[in-house]
Amino acid sequence: TAVEASAVDAPWHTRIRGSLLLSACGDALGARFEGTPVVDPAEVDEWLAAPPDPLRWTDDTAMALVLADHLVGTGGSVDPDRLAIEFAGAWAAEPGRGYGPGAIAVLRQIHEGALWSRVAAGLFDGDGSLGNGAAMRVAPIGLVPGRPLSVVAAAARRSAAVTHTHPQAQDGAAVQAVAVAISARTAPDPVDPDRLVAQLAVHANTAEFRTALQRVTALLRRSPDPHRVAAEVGNDVTALGSVPAALTAYLRHPDDAAAAIRFAINLGGETDTIDAMTGALSGARLGDAAVPAAWLRRLEAADRIRDLGGALEALRPDRVPGG
Repeated sequence: TAVEASAVDAPWHTRIRGSLLLSACGDALGARFEGTPVVDPAEVDEWLAAPPDPLRWTDDTAMALVLADHLVGTGGSVDPDRLAIEFAGAWAAEPGRGYGPGAIAVLRQIHEGALWSRVAAGLFDGDGSLGNGAAMRVAPIGLVPGRPLSVVAAAARRSAAVTHTHPQAQDGAAVQAVAVAISARTAPDPVDPDRLVAQLAVHANTAEFRTALQRVTALLRRSPDPHRVAAEVGNDVTALGSVPAALTAYLRHPDDAAAAIRFAINLGGETDTIDAMTGALSGARLGDAAVPAAWLRRLEAADRIRDLGGALEALRPDRVPGG
């Protein structure tokens, strides 16, 4: 379903708010089905039509909001030392948000005074985490106005390194951040999936991630259903198994945020994070007018999220010294 051109051609500030709000909605809506290998589409439709009140989000949004606050406080840059302490503080304040065991191990040690660089690098026998935790929270970096895509990707990698040193996890963060940035800057023209994925591949350093992105474009030519997408690009907790899935869900319905989020939930598996990343992309393109009213009324801390969007918009280059 196409949206009106006025929605696609949304002003920048509405795109920032739309990305943050739809990411939080996707996270909260997808959490109901997290870990379900195969979901019932009819159950998903019923859930999306009448979600609970409040619509409570998970660690995905909690960490994204920490990162947004961080960017506002630093004028749009990433200070890993400071960010690590802020992430750990958010976990300690609300440990019940659904953090995974790996994240808990890292954040607890940082909160107790350990150096983030040693903790993150020591995970999984020194290989670092393959998980999607860095990608799920990275959207605010793509929403800082006026930054070249190479700068967006570099900032995403710096933010990822606090908890995720594995090259694939860092690729996931860079690709997701750049995808959000491109979506937020998209003119009201139709999305060209081949062009978008080619732009993203430039910012993927690992062969595995570039191959996964190629698989996305091949899939989209066949108008795949969620089952096929999950089978071919994944729906799991790794960056490689979730960022391409979110990108595919978005590109299946680039002008219908609700349909993209529904598609992402129907993938099953890591539904909260894949849905959060899908929502971030959809909102960046379509703006906050694309957030269904039934979701927005129920969304936890919606006013705080809107305010953060306004603060990120204020980081425009003409407002930031040296920006």
